[in-house]
Amino acid sequence: MPFTSQVIDETLRLQSIVSMVPRRPKEDIEFKGILLPKGTTVWASTTAIHLNSNLYPNPFKFDPSRFEDPPKPNTFIPFGNGPYLCPGIELAKAETLLLVHHLVTNYRWERVGPEQGKPQFFPTPKPAEGFPIRVHKITTS
Repeated sequence: MPFTSQVIDETLRLQSIVSMVPRRPKEDIEFKGILLPKGTTVWASTTAIHLNSNLYPNPFKFDPSRFEDPPKPNTFIPFGNGPYLCPGIELAKAETLLLVHHLVTNYRWERVGPEQGKPQFFPTPKPAEGFPIRVHKITTS
């Protein structure tokens, strides 16, 4: 299931569950001429990292082959990073991989209802009107 894993990673790169994370410097720092006093809350954008064309050429293109090789450190952080890494990362990856594999190999589905409008982004990204589907088990004979 390596390709399925690459598809999941590329999906998370394009739309992480958490798009911003709060961080606080432990000491006064200057960044691009701006002083950030110790303890100031700074919101780091995972989206800005994942869509940075210096890190991911053609960043808005869905391209699972980007993950044939592991990404460089600190460039792919859908589950956080460093001491803030989600403790359930491996369980989440395994559950998602199994779900997608079984959904694709054992079922077919179709959208039910009208085309979707603009997405809703708070508190997490999702279709504003939901995304109803009809699922059919693939029967083998």
